[in-house]
Order: sequence, then C-alpha cells, then structure tokens
Amino acid sequence: MKPPDHRLARALVLLPSTELGGAEKHTAILARDLAARGAEVTIALEPALQPGFAGLLGPGSAVRFRPGPFAWRPKAAVEANLAAQEEAVIGLVATARPDLVILPLPWPTHGLGLMRGLLALGRGALVIHHLAPHDPEPPLPAAARAVIAALPAAPFHWVAVSAPVAARSAALLGLAEAAFTVIPNGVPVPREDPGLRAALRLRQRRRLGLAPAARLVVFAGRLELSKGADLLPEIAERLEAMAGATLAALGEGSLRPKLEASRAGRRLGPLRLPGHVEDVPDWLLAADALLLPSRNEGCPFVFLEAAARRCPVIASGDALECYGSDASSLAAVAPTGGVSDLTGKAAMRLNDPAAARAAVDAAFRFVFDQDEAAMLRRYASFMRTILA
Repeated sequence: MKPPDHRLARALVLLPSTELGGAEKHTAILARDLAARGAEVTIALEPALQPGFAGLLGPGSAVRFRPGPFAWRPKAAVEANLAAQEEAVIGLVATARPDLVILPLPWPTHGLGLMRGLLALGRGALVIHHLAPHDPEPPLPAAARAVIAALPAAPFHWVAVSAPVAARSAALLGLAEAAFTVIPNGVPVPREDPGLRAALRLRQRRRLGLAPAARLVVFAGRLELSKGADLLPEIAERLEAMAGATLAALGEGSLRPKLEASRAGRRLGPLRLPGHVEDVPDWLLAADALLLPSRNEGCPFVFLEAAARRCPVIASGDALECYGSDASSLAAVAPTGGVSDLTGKAAMRLNDPAAARAAVDAAFRFVFDQDEAAMLRRYASFMRTILA
C-alpha cells in the first residue's frame, strides 16, 4: 500500500454517467489510486453501471459503491435532472462526510444538479471535465442558467484533460479559462515483448479468419456518430481496394445495426464487427494500425494505449485536437476527418511502414514521459493543494 495522505481519509466520487467510456475509465484509475493511498473511496453512480465499473476497478478493489439516481439522463427534462441529482447528493453528502468530493463530467452540463446540491450544502468539489461540445448547445432553462451563474464564485476546483476542453467548458459555464488546470490522461507503458506481439498477431487474425500475414486495421470505441463509426463501411471498402486490409471495429453502439446492414448479408468482408472485447490492448499489439476517426475527443485513452504499444495511428484532426500542432508528429492526421483523407493516410502507412516509424517512435516517447504514474502524481499534488 502506498503511504496514506493524512488529509484525505474519505473521498466521495459523484458519477453522473449513463454508460461506461473514457471518463469512467479515468475515474476508476483515480479511485483505485486513492484507495491504494489509504483513503476510503465511495463511488455514487447509477445501479446499472455498478457491475461494469467494478470490472474497471479490477479484482480486490476496496472502493465502495453507493447506487442511486445520480446520472444525468439525456431524454429527461433538464429540470427533472436537476432536481433528482440535487436531492440525491444532499442526502448522500450529509451521511458520507467526505474530505473531498470529486465530480467527473463526461459532458460539462451533466453535473449541474450535483453542483446545485453541493452549493446548497456549501461544499466544494474537484470537477474534472473530459469532453466539451464544439457546437453551441440548445438554450438551457432558467433553473440551469441559475446554477451556471453561481459557478464563478463556487468553491469548486476545475480540471480538464486538455486545453481545448478547458477552453470550451469555460465558455459554456461562464468561467475564466485560467480557472482550469489541465492534467492530460496517461496510461501504463508495457515492456516490449516481440514474442507476445507475434503470438497476438497470429491469434487475433485467426479470430477473424484472416491469413497470418493479412493487414489489419482496428477501430476501438463506441459505434456512434461522435466516434466517426458511420464512416467505417466506406473506409473498409477503400482500405481493402487500396491496401488489401481488413478493418475490425471493436465496440458496440447505436450504429451497429446500420454497420451490419452495410455488409449486404456477407458474413465476411473488409469490415468485421467483433463487438465489445475486453482485450483491446491485445488487438493494438496485433494490428498494423489504429483508426481514430472521432469528431470529438478530450484526451483519448485508445490513442495513448496504441502509442504505448508502438501501433501506428491514423486519426482525424478532431480526434487528436488535444495535442495541437504536435499531433502531426505523433500520428498520421487527416485534418478534415473525411473518408478520403483518412483512407489515404491509412493506405500510405500500410503500404510504406517505414514512413510510420518516426511518428510511432515519437508517440512512444511522448506516452512514456507522460504515463499513468505521472498523471496520478499530478492529481495527488492538486488534491493536496485543495485540502491544504
């Protein structure tokens, strides 16, 4: 066990999520680290998320759960979300008596009811922003605007996973951009194992019915518009024609039926849909490249995991927005994020692997220097400052 922080005996994490993704994975990493440092950590979340979140924490975790109506439900009225979250958090904080409240936000406005409850209690919080909208949001009702109006004077401490997320969240919530501290995501970097890589390349291709030397590109994420999953059928067809490659889409989501239909009844083809998998890192070791066509990302874990495994990345400009002008040195970036642009970059990487080497090496050095341990040290330091 790591040395405990004597100032932080109890941490309460308020999770307004309705599904598990990058923000929730990040939350699990922080919660696991706090528990390892000796803190009593409680996660308040929707009951349906508890089994999956427990899986993110891993076996033997000391983190506790407090199921309840904490989620922001996209189909519910804003006023209903505000009231449900406020009531839930007021009751919980009164009994939990946390030294620190942590509020991870998968979207800037999805914790407004939790914030209103904390304001009513006079409690502060560490608020972590993972995503923020590019386009203007629909107008909010007066009750939500009243919460936002109170935020600049609230005892909240603001963190964002990237500078663009900080800028857009600040604009949406009426905060100064300088109020945000940027702490980028980080992942563990595994030791290079050529034997394991070779074995996984063979095994994952067998799972798809491919020849051992077949070219394989992987997409890993939710099958949603925001992730660019609607582009996958056309990209797959073009990659097969231009580079003889197969595209495996790892994940589930609302677009899966359309992706299935796009294959015109073929059981096999250039687009494969293995569904949700638990071994994404193994697929990244096996793949010739990762395709990241997202339209909105904060600081994508899948890019970091690919970089840590020296897997070349082909990404839209929006997917790697968090790295600014450095993105083009870390991956093959298609600025428009269109099918032709993404496919052209991917074909170049597949047909000339040597051309990808400089970016692969640069991305590996980058992720090695800013790994998960570095991220956790920055959060620990920030929390100590808050508690002081």
